[in-house]
Amino acid sequence: MYQLLIVDDQPDLVTDLATNLPWRSIGIGEVHQAGSGAEALDIMRSTPIDVVISDIRMPGISGLDLIETIRRTWSHVRCILLSGYNDFEYAQRALKSQATDYLLKPVEDEELLTAVGRAIEELESRWREVSSHQSAMASIRENYPILRSHLLLSLLQGEVIARVQLEEKLAMVELPFAYESPYCMMLLRMEDYFYEQNERDASLLEFAVCNMAEEIFAEEHQLWYAKDSFGYHVFLIFQKRAGSQSLRMESIEQRAAHLQHYVKLYLKGTISLVLGGQSTFTEGLSRHYETLLGSFRQRIGVERDFLLTLNEQSQTSEGEAHSLSHLYQPPQMSHLLEAGQWEAAEQKLEQIIEELEGKRGDSYEHILEAYFALVSALSYAIHKNKLWLADCLGVEYNHLMSGPHFHTIAQLKSWVEDAIKSYRGCMEGRVQDSRTGLIQKVQEYAAGRLADASLQTIADHVYLNPSYLSKVYKLETGEGISEYLSRLKMEAAAHLLRSSSQKIYEIAAGVGYQKTSYFIKVFKDRYGMTPQEFRDK
Repeated sequence: MYQLLIVDDQPDLVTDLATNLPWRSIGIGEVHQAGSGAEALDIMRSTPIDVVISDIRMPGISGLDLIETIRRTWSHVRCILLSGYNDFEYAQRALKSQATDYLLKPVEDEELLTAVGRAIEELESRWREVSSHQSAMASIRENYPILRSHLLLSLLQGEVIARVQLEEKLAMVELPFAYESPYCMMLLRMEDYFYEQNERDASLLEFAVCNMAEEIFAEEHQLWYAKDSFGYHVFLIFQKRAGSQSLRMESIEQRAAHLQHYVKLYLKGTISLVLGGQSTFTEGLSRHYETLLGSFRQRIGVERDFLLTLNEQSQTSEGEAHSLSHLYQPPQMSHLLEAGQWEAAEQKLEQIIEELEGKRGDSYEHILEAYFALVSALSYAIHKNKLWLADCLGVEYNHLMSGPHFHTIAQLKSWVEDAIKSYRGCMEGRVQDSRTGLIQKVQEYAAGRLADASLQTIADHVYLNPSYLSKVYKLETGEGISEYLSRLKMEAAAHLLRSSSQKIYEIAAGVGYQKTSYFIKVFKDRYGMTPQEFRDK
């Protein structure tokens, strides 16, 4: 079913059109309403609209300006204009904006349904063409490098793919690697000179290095490679000769040394390489990757232009420090406490404590990391709700002011549980008016449905007009709903950029931005750099 957006500054007319016409009979599953061009664009950014019906004359953004913006940003959307003025200039601009129809008010119900039906027929025809088998296969071939890279990164991250499925995926992207084939893993780090280049030149140099590697190894080996989320290039090196059960490691080491030499000679930069021993595809692929990655992490900022070969028994050094992943993964503790999601906050704390106990032992540094992050989350939530730490935490506030005098995970857990309990009691005992309750409902809904949350969907959830809801929320929190949603989405996106191998467009879609270019713009406005620059740094 398709989604329709009706835009007019006359709310009675919008409601009448949205509720009194048999939209489902022509394939419309959901009808959205907007009272202005700005509100319409807000809905468009968070909801996959298919057809827009808009009045021409509206204060602020006119209907013509609106559909011109839609045409530039969402080229697949079909637009129908309504006007009370039989004006040739309007019709001319409508034609230039490629409006599907231009109808004069008052429009008959049947005429409007027919116009929307034509728009849907155009959409169906377009998507049939796009999704045809021939187009799909051509698109797959064009994107082989991306698909191959994505598949390799999934395996490196430990994703388990059944043998039959993996063989099908390898065949689809024309990779001739069989199960249990011998391979060698190589990690490549581009250094100093390469990172001094601008984004475009750095990308070209990375492409040149990978091409050099393929050329140097081409005589005896075939490569499968991808760039991971840490900026390293991961290569799997397979023997080209079919049926071979072993690799000539001395040949691989020689070619790796040649690659270093030619990169320095022709590209004027240095690279460091770590080679693993021979392994069997796909046995222990993720573990081997972590081993090689650990060897690089030990040498960050210390050595340059080295070639290191690890044997099968090589492991990362014991005692290597890592960040606590659960502490920073969405949903973040600050957002759970701010929204009063107590059960989810308890589960989050359990995950953090389990990671501390299972991976970090009695590391006091990691206990401190968890303590300061959790105190920050508590402070943020309490102040966001216009309360004082001293009033909410009671005796726990004195412990907070005197600093972390505990030295075990159990002590940390006990203090945090008591502090959250005190804060919860304070919140539940607080006399809240209807507006405060409304804000909590908004935040709970947004936290639970981040990818789909928008001003319109939240307004529908709390049964209020979007414009009125925006004013109330801004008055109570000092922050607009759109800014609040954008902040949550940007923080989730930043975490995924740091910690996952997902593509930019996948992250954009995952946090609710259907248009990648708009996501990049919003991200750059907030962090001062593009998502790719953020990930590279």
